[in-house]
Amino acid sequence: ALTDRGQRLNTLVADTYQEKRGQMAELADKLAAMPNEVTQASLEGEWELAYADVELFRSSPFFLAIEKALDTSPGIPWLGKQLGITDPTKKSSMFFKLHQLQVLSWGASTVGRIGQRIDFSKGEFESEFDTVIFGLTVIPILGWFKLLPTFGGRVVTLADGLKLEGNEMTMELAKTQVVTCPGVKRLPLVANFFMDKWYPVREVWKLLPWNGGPFNGRAPDCGVTVTYVDDTMRLTKDMSGALFVYTRPLPERF
Repeated sequence: ALTDRGQRLNTLVADTYQEKRGQMAELADKLAAMPNEVTQASLEGEWELAYADVELFRSSPFFLAIEKALDTSPGIPWLGKQLGITDPTKKSSMFFKLHQLQVLSWGASTVGRIGQRIDFSKGEFESEFDTVIFGLTVIPILGWFKLLPTFGGRVVTLADGLKLEGNEMTMELAKTQVVTCPGVKRLPLVANFFMDKWYPVREVWKLLPWNGGPFNGRAPDCGVTVTYVDDTMRLTKDMSGALFVYTRPLPERF
């Protein structure tokens, strides 16, 4: 709770609570060293993100696929060099920082609940996160009323081809959509055109030149390593070693 799911550890905001990052990493290593069996049965079902030592949105297969595409591609583009990137395997880190600045600056957008559903029988991995746009917009000091209406939605991303090999979960990004988030107004004016429609991310992905397109482009595949799992908790790491901690949702009666 102190770290707000780890987001108070983001040095892009401030160098606060950095000792907690080390403590969480140490606890994660201790859990990983304990006896635990990573199986399809232990991973199946619903999970909610409780902690991440990087940006929360990076838990989605959409951004996991971006991470792999950027960090496994050779060289550094001109813009990346201008932004100070020197290691071609760290390009995604800069991309994620820029994305966070664009969507979260001035409180324009906030990330709510992040959930995942794992179904090996269907070979599907579904990720969703709730987002609220323009939660509080006032004139600083002088304002006491909202300038802009609040709206938002739930972004759902589906990956298929889900496999478990040892403690590695691999999948391929398929499609994404924005649906209604309970209690939050839908996007004004464009909701009927933009929301509740699946967008074929995989097909578009293969057409992009930086993914080898427009002919025979690379598929948007990605994966995570499960370092620990039990009845109530799951720890995973992405290809860069970023830590994500998930817990089972509480029963609705709570």
